[in-house]
Amino acid sequence: MSDSIFDNPIFQAFNHVSMDDFLKLSQRYSKFGLTPDEIRDAVKSACDFFNIPMPRLIQDLTNTPGGQTMFVNWDRGSYEDDVICFNMQQLIDMKVDSKDAFSLVITHECGHRVLQNTQFPGVNNGAWESELCPDFFMGCRAGLWNMDISNVTLGLILTSGSQSHPVGTLRALFIRKGYYRAPEMYHQGIPLTIQNLVNEFMLFSEQNLNEILDQEHKFYNF
Repeated sequence: MSDSIFDNPIFQAFNHVSMDDFLKLSQRYSKFGLTPDEIRDAVKSACDFFNIPMPRLIQDLTNTPGGQTMFVNWDRGSYEDDVICFNMQQLIDMKVDSKDAFSLVITHECGHRVLQNTQFPGVNNGAWESELCPDFFMGCRAGLWNMDISNVTLGLILTSGSQSHPVGTLRALFIRKGYYRAPEMYHQGIPLTIQNLVNEFMLFSEQNLNEILDQEHKFYNF
């Protein structure tokens, strides 16, 4: 891949900032209760959970019109071009107001990195399933690492959903399932591999298929 894609200012590296820029970032994030170092550490801990490398870029879209917290890449077979974007104001509006909560949201985005070459069954090419699985992963990490999921689930419950993202009640359901199921798997001696976690997610999805379809019916004509 040519580096020219990343010449666009929207993909300026958060990882490499001058001291003046760092001070400006520190002032900006102080109102959110996080420092640039804490943001970087939160991303790294999410990557460490999956044993994957840091993304190529960590992009702050807080002051970018329409900026979203999201994962972006071009090559679905590689981690090398992965970009993690975040909008801190969007996250604060969703009750994400601590380093752990921020890192759990990034865990969701890293879940997309791990699953970037995975096709899920379901309506609209498995659009909701491809979001619910990273939510499940988020819960797994919280349960295994003893992290508080209350604010994250509360923030998501308040979201109404769309054709691309499930309704918040479903997302909270899958987070809570991961929170309890991953420690159970550990104590049962089931290897906590990505494939085993995906298998657990798929089983839970099948158990809740009617609820998923009922909610999807509000957004799709079927």
